[in-house]
Amino acid sequence: MSISFQQWGNLDSQEQILFIHGWGMNSGVWADIAQYIEEIYPEKLILSVDLPGYGHSSTYGLNQLGGLYNSQTLAQSLEPLLEGKRTTIIAWSLGGLVAIQLLSHRLSEISKLVLVSSTPMFVQTDDWEGAVEARIFEEFSQSLVKDHQATLRRFLAIQAMGSRTAREDIKTLQTQLFLRGEPDDQALEQGLQILLSEDKRQQLKEIDDIPVYLIAGKQDMLAKYSGQKKLSEQENITLITMASAGHAPFISHPEEFKSNLKKIIAD
Repeated sequence: MSISFQQWGNLDSQEQILFIHGWGMNSGVWADIAQYIEEIYPEKLILSVDLPGYGHSSTYGLNQLGGLYNSQTLAQSLEPLLEGKRTTIIAWSLGGLVAIQLLSHRLSEISKLVLVSSTPMFVQTDDWEGAVEARIFEEFSQSLVKDHQATLRRFLAIQAMGSRTAREDIKTLQTQLFLRGEPDDQALEQGLQILLSEDKRQQLKEIDDIPVYLIAGKQDMLAKYSGQKKLSEQENITLITMASAGHAPFISHPEEFKSNLKKIIAD
């Protein structure tokens, strides 16, 4: 079984842009941005994937992943999409951990990495203060057992926090969430464990020969801006700040986000 994806642009192109979504969502969250990129770069192939357990990949579960659901097995599920292509990866939130893992094994096929509201480690530690407390994800994990739909709605609300259009952003995210079907419970639970436990800081540090861009909302409550600033000290990492945005800048500030992304792809 292969994962599901949506595609736009030139299907025969050797140059592609691969969008990866975050926890609880699916490929539909990128549709507006992907269609915009198709308009300005019609010669490129554009893919937006449903990670295993999400969207139309909801039946792609632990069996297909060898019994393990982590960034490594998720990255392996995406590897066939890279074959014979030169790829720019644009990854949001949890998708950034998958993207960093993917680069660690398939660096020669990837030309740029764009991390959107993402970080190599989401949980705060003594040597990583620019992150959230572990209890945030622990509480989500506990409430997921009781009512996964209510937990998803709460998570969407947190993603929109800090945005001036929070109410509209939540509605947009909810619409995109259910357009391609509800995510698998196991994928949700294991995805929270990825956010709680995985640390890709060293792997990101070792990715030093391709450009890496961080698009960061200054009001982000899940991928703290202070952590993004710290990451940008690495020579090949460029920080792009969206001052009024939260965790979903492509939803809350689509025009500003599109402008930033257009410049990155052209760079």
